[in-house]
Amino acid sequence: MAHRIECADAGMDCAFVVESESDDELVELAKLHGQRQHHVEMDEADVRELIKPAG
Repeated sequence: MAHRIECADAGMDCAFVVESESDDELVELAKLHGQRQHHVEMDEADVRELIKPAG
């Protein structure tokens, strides 16, 4: 089952959305996005709380 993370759910004014079958991949991609686009370091546990079902 696919899951997703939306940057806006982290409180950012940003349309970034990532979907994947792998929660580990979601976390990695979301953390990279935060670092590169928002200059924010996020804790893995905090990112995992943003995961929700896709669709």
